[in-house]
Amino acid sequence: MDLEEFRLDFLNQAAAWASSDRNFRHSSFVDVAIAYLEEAGEVADFEQCYYRGSGSKGRALAIDGYAFDEADGSLRVFVAEPSFAETVQTLPPSEAATMLGRLRAFLEDASAGRLAALIDVSHPAFGFVEELRRRLPDIARIRAYLLSDRVLSTRRDWPEMSLGEIPVESHVWDITRFHRLHMARSGRDDLVVDLAALVEGGLPCIEAGTDSDDYSAYLCVVPGRVLAEIYEEYGSRLLEGNVRSFLTIKGRVNKGIRNTILHESGSFFAYNNGIATTASAISVEATDQGLRLMSATDLQIVNGGQTTASLAAARRDKASLEHVFVPMKLSVISPERSGEIIPKISRYANSQNRVSDADFFSNHEFHRRVEEISRRVWAPARTGTQHETHWFYERARGQYMNETAGMTAGRKKRFEESNPRGQVLTKTDLAKAENAWRQLPNIVSKGAQKNFLDFADYITKAWEADPDRFNEDYFRSVVARVVLFRALENIVSGQSWYLGGYRANIVAYSLARLARLIDDCAPGRRLDVRSIWQRQATTPVLDTQLAMIARAMHEVITSPPPGIQNVTEWSKNSYCWEKAREAPVELLAEFSAELCESDELAAVARAAKVLQKLDTGISAQATVVELGRPYWTEAWKWAMAHHLVGPDEDRLLRLAAGMLQGLPTDWQSKKLLQLKSRLEIEGLAPPAVISSVEQ
Repeated sequence: MDLEEFRLDFLNQAAAWASSDRNFRHSSFVDVAIAYLEEAGEVADFEQCYYRGSGSKGRALAIDGYAFDEADGSLRVFVAEPSFAETVQTLPPSEAATMLGRLRAFLEDASAGRLAALIDVSHPAFGFVEELRRRLPDIARIRAYLLSDRVLSTRRDWPEMSLGEIPVESHVWDITRFHRLHMARSGRDDLVVDLAALVEGGLPCIEAGTDSDDYSAYLCVVPGRVLAEIYEEYGSRLLEGNVRSFLTIKGRVNKGIRNTILHESGSFFAYNNGIATTASAISVEATDQGLRLMSATDLQIVNGGQTTASLAAARRDKASLEHVFVPMKLSVISPERSGEIIPKISRYANSQNRVSDADFFSNHEFHRRVEEISRRVWAPARTGTQHETHWFYERARGQYMNETAGMTAGRKKRFEESNPRGQVLTKTDLAKAENAWRQLPNIVSKGAQKNFLDFADYITKAWEADPDRFNEDYFRSVVARVVLFRALENIVSGQSWYLGGYRANIVAYSLARLARLIDDCAPGRRLDVRSIWQRQATTPVLDTQLAMIARAMHEVITSPPPGIQNVTEWSKNSYCWEKAREAPVELLAEFSAELCESDELAAVARAAKVLQKLDTGISAQATVVELGRPYWTEAWKWAMAHHLVGPDEDRLLRLAAGMLQGLPTDWQSKKLLQLKSRLEIEGLAPPAVISSVEQ
């Protein structure tokens, strides 16, 4: 996909989001850009905060959003300047500097207390200003971003500024950089750490073994100063996603590590377990003193995030790291296999820590099933259209765009007719709608990452208990709730009382309050999700009910108790949901008549589970047969040699290997695949490796 085609798709996605929820094109452009940056690990828990105005000395002020990064103690702020031109336009560095200057001017006036009297208390920017001033003493670094659909005409290093003693660095994400990010197999913008610039002559290392062209390993001893400097430079981008989530929840600085740095720095190497890292490529030079690691591309810390963050915090506090050294294991993995291997390294490296299965949820089988169902289940034609469509589930960012890459104009048009852009369903879309319906609007309001982790924990446990409940009926119900969520966005935007800001919080609370209202006022009855799926839309009566609820939720959210001025922070509080649950809302008789009996939905769900169980069994049988008898024979020999199976499992393996008569049943096939996973964790080679050895 070339740059022009990518840019057109990028803007079309923004247009689709804008039309589907009455959002302005500018805000939708920001949403699409942030979605890419979130997927790449550049930002998490972004809050929109559009503001344009004049500040001190008549300076123009601008901001579009922000994100406090608890993992590295930084603040990320964003300003967007899309052109929406028909063809790619050039962005002169002078214009980029002007926009970044407006963003910095906003920060300066905000931190100095000059904006509180200028911004209405109901505006999201007011909440951000208050939060910024509260957190200012704890912010280690500010990263300012300019987002654009133009091409920066000249690449340059932007001068580092400061806000008091806090360094402020500038980043320009033009359309070329977004395109490069999309095309990168790793799904990340290249992060190249120049170790030779930090350690004279490069970092000493030894090669620990090469498994194949896809994998090699090295052992290093990293000076604590160097590790702290790298973390200060790149922040939480260094942290593999699961480690970032763990570190955000558990806190950045480990007191035990800090005490060792301050009081027993010479023993740090002895006391610390070290860090595990990965890279997609490295530069190594052989010298008279041995191997030297000169640079690492896409460096990721998969274990040891607290060690790294604690070293950086100690360095900021002027603690000496002269005698601190950290053992490091570096795995170099090709981009082609990084998506498969890095999550496994992260899981096993963190097995000693309390990192739940939910932290690895992005690779869960749940996503594959939802994706598979989304590709084959047709949604009924909407009113005014003549053809059925798909709701396209994006298990990974960019799947939709990749599907159309290289298509002729005619094929692309037919694909988009069957898979409308407005019906692309992302993982975070699903998590927001589902957690809101589960009556957790305060969790939804905490941002995409924290909400996704909570949803992951719920799904992980539910999947372990009963994977067959996630079937076609579940998918149709999910889509119905997403339709409801998006309808609420439209409804809120069109209300006379809505003056802008906090729409995401109002929508999450309104959906949760609808669920609560039905539970409290219509026992034994449920929202008719089948009807919403069939219409692919809400009814006028439901819209009226939602508008009533949304107004009540708006009043609760924008009226925080004394002592709390930041509406965004108030909406994250469980007490806010308690107040919202108590807010009086009438259940309209007309809407009550549209509800259905819970027994009806339960009967449909039971039938769908039976069908899913049958499908799962057939799929398991097909997989066992496809793996082939030679594979199962080798698996049996390996398991017996390592004394890893009992009599029942021995019989299953011999049955699959053809040593016993008959084919495994669907139940036996599922057991065999579970056994396969366990044996591979113990060290059994993957099927592809066994097959290549046989050949």
